[in-house]
Amino acid sequence: MVTKTYVFETPNFGDAATYGSHMHVWEREVYQHQVFEPQGMMLQPELLQDAGGDHVAVKFTISPMLNKRQPEFELMLLWSLNVLQENTGVTGVFSTNATRDDYISTITLDWQVFPPGTIDEVIARLGGSPARPGNAPDFDQHVQNRIRLFNKFIPTSYIRGQGGFGSYFGAQFADDLVVFENLKYGNAVYVLYENWGDVSQQSRIDLLRDHDAKFDRIIHNDDWEERLAVLLRKKLDARGLRRRGLFR
Repeated sequence: MVTKTYVFETPNFGDAATYGSHMHVWEREVYQHQVFEPQGMMLQPELLQDAGGDHVAVKFTISPMLNKRQPEFELMLLWSLNVLQENTGVTGVFSTNATRDDYISTITLDWQVFPPGTIDEVIARLGGSPARPGNAPDFDQHVQNRIRLFNKFIPTSYIRGQGGFGSYFGAQFADDLVVFENLKYGNAVYVLYENWGDVSQQSRIDLLRDHDAKFDRIIHNDDWEERLAVLLRKKLDARGLRRRGLFR
């Protein structure tokens, strides 16, 4: 808190008309306030992709552009993100050198498909291209544990996201049965069914909001592997593939 001095006029004996008035000085401790003037920001929409269907991809850019060397860069970055979120419902940070493909890769999940093989072969394929996610701790050990789990149900292929989704990894067991998770931030696995390619393109938040999307989410708590095994056995059995579920 800081000391502020207030100067104001006050009536003498409560009656300025009769007795006049005098200036009064009052000091008090107050909390400091930070004043932010309007920044004159502008939102500029740009159509990135129109495939002729029900949806289009639009990029929103906020100006002026930020410079990492400018004073209070982090404060202005947070401010800009809030402006974007409040006005568009979406946010993202890109370099001024980002290309059209860089933007589209963050909203469209394209899967790279690998044939099944030994654990070492799958790890080598998944860790080769794109490179291992930088924020994924113990990448090889994490993938190794997942492959051991998935192999018990004999997947037809392994999948990994490309581009900005390189941290997504999973296994496919049928045309309409896929399990995947995010290696960097995942606290759950997702089991997707029909139209899984389209459903997987949604962000985690949008997916959880979509009441029409057909998927199951299993949070990584103590017994998550057992619950996933039970679910996979049920789904494989419904597809006439129960023989591939090796859990008992």
